[in-house]
Amino acid sequence: MLYVARHGETEWNKEGIVSGRSDIALSEKGYQQAILLAEEVAELTVPITKIIHSPLERAKETARLVSERNQLPMKRDERLIELDYGDYDGTSEKQVDYLNRRIQFAMRYPNGESLMDVYARVVPLLKELEQDTENVFLLVCHNSVTRAIKNYFEPLENQAVFNYRTPNAKLIRFDKRTD
Repeated sequence: MLYVARHGETEWNKEGIVSGRSDIALSEKGYQQAILLAEEVAELTVPITKIIHSPLERAKETARLVSERNQLPMKRDERLIELDYGDYDGTSEKQVDYLNRRIQFAMRYPNGESLMDVYARVVPLLKELEQDTENVFLLVCHNSVTRAIKNYFEPLENQAVFNYRTPNAKLIRFDKRTD
């Protein structure tokens, strides 16, 4: 079993701005969401034992709030960093060219990476965690990373992958793969 949560909301999330590798802080609402996530984690019947988070501030701060409330160790892992949107980072999510590129698994964003690149870096981490039968992990990361994780555990058809959007600070449980 593995839990995943996207970081709390940022101002860029609220404004519809692409926030890949830009290190954007949580908004006030994002802090409140992270506090609620920490409470949700405290009420789990199968407790989380370790938190692993993205190096970006919005994920690290979300993880910190959960960690402090639940007295859990946390560790940073570079593989959980958000997709590198390259030239689109910091621009509107409504741009036609961005939206057209977004539905291509293997197409890299100019000066960035593709969703396939994210999948390739996240899967080795997931395989490592599956080997650890003594711990229940919470990964605090980003929308594209969560999309890759979901597809690892619950393979989706192409269109469903691109339509999948993780709400901020939502706790998602994945069970071991059955293949």
